[in-house]
Amino acid sequence: MEVTYGLNNQKIGRVVAWHEDATQKGNFVLTIETSTGTVIHSVEKKLSKKQEEELKRIVPKDDTGL
Repeated sequence: MEVTYGLNNQKIGRVVAWHEDATQKGNFVLTIETSTGTVIHSVEKKLSKKQEEELKRIVPKDDTGL
């Protein structure tokens, strides 16, 4: 699943893992792989209902909460 991130959401990355934010309902903490292969941990993102359903359906959940 691809999402935008960064200042003004100008970058696109692929979500490789996720978990729900324990402190803010409706937010997700994403692990993103950039187009250059760099992995970025702990990108907080509020998703649309459609994105949330896609995330839960195709991306593995990070059960460790890291």
